[in-house]
Amino acid sequence: MELCDIVDEFGTRTGRTVKRGTKLTPGEFILVVHVWIRDETGRYLIQQRAFDLRDDPGVWATTAGHVQAGEDSLAGAIREAQEELGLQLAAAQFRRLDQLKMKNRIEDLWLFEVSRNSLGAPTVGPEVADWKWVSKAELEHLASQGDFFAYSYLGDLPE
Repeated sequence: MELCDIVDEFGTRTGRTVKRGTKLTPGEFILVVHVWIRDETGRYLIQQRAFDLRDDPGVWATTAGHVQAGEDSLAGAIREAQEELGLQLAAAQFRRLDQLKMKNRIEDLWLFEVSRNSLGAPTVGPEVADWKWVSKAELEHLASQGDFFAYSYLGDLPE
């Protein structure tokens, strides 16, 4: 069972914790992170969602997930990269790209820029079927064909 802190429209904890999936009232949000990992050539590391997942099975996406109770956004981003791809990412190399309010979620978009040689090879966790490095143009092409999750901000990612 995953617990999440309820946050307000600015991402500030309200002091209330709920089980993931709990119906929220207007003005209540949960915090979600998107982790974009980009190498020195501008290619992004994306992952294919496991085929047995309830939501979007087999779809390619960035590393993402809910921030757990007691975590801040950056800690959640670091944990998700570890859980989903087996990567140990250093907090100092993260840069927040944006914070979006979407329905009942506050979504923090993080960019982690790294030399591929220093990163090591990802390993897939239980929520991931595969991974690959792609250019931004390839991301947009995959999205246009429905093979990559249709993030509303995809065109705003750095080249």
